[in-house]
Amino acid sequence: MNKRSREMLLLFVEQQKNWTISKLAKRFEVSERTIRNDISDINDYLKQQKITQIQFGGSGRLIIEKDIKKVKKLGENGDLYTYRLSKEERKVLAAALLIQTKDHITLSNIAEMLMVSRATIINDLDGVKKFLQSGNLHVISHSNKGLRLEGSEGDKRLFLLRIMSIGANEIQGESVIRSFLKGLGMEFELPEEDRRRLQRIINEQEHVYGRFLTDASFDYLMQYLMLSIQRIRQDSQITEEVDGNKSKYKMARDIIKYVSQYWGLDEGKGEADFLCGVLDSMSYTQRKRRDQRIIGLQLVTRKFIENVSRELNVNLNRDFNFYENLVDHLESIFMKSFNVTQRDDFLKKYVEQNPRVLEVVKNHLDMLEKFIGREISEIETDYIVIHICAAIERRKKKEVDFQVLIVCGGGVGTSQLLLSKMENRFDFHVVDVVSAHLLRETEYENVDMIVSTIPLKNFEKDYILVSPVFTDEDYLRVSRKIEELQGRRRVPKKEKSQEEQGKKTAEKLLKVLKPVIKDENLMKEVSKKVREFFGVEDPEEEPFLYELLPPEHIQLDVKCRDWREAVCKSAQPLLEKGYIEERYIDAMLDNIRENGAYIVISPGFALPHEGFDTGCIKVGMNLIRLTDPVVIEDIDGETETVKIFCCMSTEDHKKHLKAFFHLVNMLTNRQFKEELMNADTPEKMAEIIKIYEMRIKS
Repeated sequence: MNKRSREMLLLFVEQQKNWTISKLAKRFEVSERTIRNDISDINDYLKQQKITQIQFGGSGRLIIEKDIKKVKKLGENGDLYTYRLSKEERKVLAAALLIQTKDHITLSNIAEMLMVSRATIINDLDGVKKFLQSGNLHVISHSNKGLRLEGSEGDKRLFLLRIMSIGANEIQGESVIRSFLKGLGMEFELPEEDRRRLQRIINEQEHVYGRFLTDASFDYLMQYLMLSIQRIRQDSQITEEVDGNKSKYKMARDIIKYVSQYWGLDEGKGEADFLCGVLDSMSYTQRKRRDQRIIGLQLVTRKFIENVSRELNVNLNRDFNFYENLVDHLESIFMKSFNVTQRDDFLKKYVEQNPRVLEVVKNHLDMLEKFIGREISEIETDYIVIHICAAIERRKKKEVDFQVLIVCGGGVGTSQLLLSKMENRFDFHVVDVVSAHLLRETEYENVDMIVSTIPLKNFEKDYILVSPVFTDEDYLRVSRKIEELQGRRRVPKKEKSQEEQGKKTAEKLLKVLKPVIKDENLMKEVSKKVREFFGVEDPEEEPFLYELLPPEHIQLDVKCRDWREAVCKSAQPLLEKGYIEERYIDAMLDNIRENGAYIVISPGFALPHEGFDTGCIKVGMNLIRLTDPVVIEDIDGETETVKIFCCMSTEDHKKHLKAFFHLVNMLTNRQFKEELMNADTPEKMAEIIKIYEMRIKS
């Protein structure tokens, strides 16, 4: 408890009634948030002394019980926070104050904040300077202004992390340091929801880049990013570029990109550079077979969707967004990064309203549980149901002329992220994207629906609270709201905006031009120019199957003695073209010996593959059709006869997903497989693949 908190507590003892947060903020010349933090500290003390804690009433009013008078007696006995900071503790806290001060701070200011004399701080100053110098930070004295700290923003952050991690073995009473830091406004923790969001960002990038942090390094990175968010909010950005090893730059860049988007921050030019250095200094674990397991999970998920679609009599097999979202969710269960433990009311109600979907999911959970190696919990099952219900709802989507306002708390960047997530699922008109503090009810009287990423305090109009990542649960919330609005009034069909008309016209024109322009490179250039002309962005998509299997990646009538030779011959062109390394082939062979015929994704068709950390350079495919089929023995003793081997190299766990999804879909078509078996040239087979894939796309 700091000096201000003590004064406030004694004030409550003398005068118990009529105190509000705003009155106290004005009296002590601090923010209302600071007053709330002080009262939290006071309540900690009251709890220790078994005195009724202070409660918050309406309009910021404080509810103070009569037994607070006991505090006065404690004070008279000298028990009211008689704790005095040690010299080591003062050194640490003074250093923290200097780092947090942007310009100058006087010795008197430091003394007042630490509740000691100015002479004490003068005696401590040499120790504080040496302590900061150990972190490449230097204290500069100015006769008229006080003390100022010189050093890079990166060094300041690392030093603050060092202060925050000081343990009891270094300085007695770690809790005292933490308590004083909090009292001085240096609390770098995030709310629980934001912490989970940050954990998801790190987990996602671990998966994408195949680099998995040890638990200690993961916690350190969490602390660094939470600290960075607060520092950037205080306009303390890393703007200078940092030299050094850039091996983890892409991972650092993507982490910074998503953190900036979710929290509405400006990206400093040097933020990714510096984070790259932080990542280089960390420890990583070896995850053998992890990436191959993820590809296996994609196969199992595809089969699960087939079974659920068949039993529900709803074809969800071609919904790529559904497939991708469900794979991500199941991967989070598999990698133990899914940490939701309680059902909220909406989730519970929605699952109960869809008993048939729940029943069908439970009927086929065993195939997922067998792969994951454990039972899937009730809450995890509920979220699978939500994904399926969202996919079914999307099939019913109608274009309506709704006027929608999007609101965020951290900046327009967060709202733009939400908008990009929503625009592929709904076709309503977004009238504006605003920050929460700029929202005025009178300015948006004609808006049909307000979607916000944060709770809107003191806002009386109805709105829908969603996550910036816009989950399937959020989709269902918005869908239900649309249905409610449609029930109240007739909503006219939406007229296409000029931008939407341009997009539609561009796609129509490109569809006409594709059969005429045979040269792929020329077609890409034409597509770019057409989209530029109509003012439409050129989407950066994962490659299609036909793009990965042109004629030069197909060989027919290949002779092989057994499945081992077939796997090697299907992979050899990828090796020669620089897609994979030799060890990738060895890893595939070892995996098949260990796990059997898992690579057979359809009768007669095998997809040999491995994880991208076992010698894969870039995403690619190469297909061979054998003159005579070969046999692969499964681990349970059964055999599979295979005539087509399509080797796949995986750059990451996402980029191949669309091609893989289309391939598995096409293999369910008996006619497609027959045409593959009967094609007499690589060119003819490539054409068959493209024709059938374009049917899926359209």
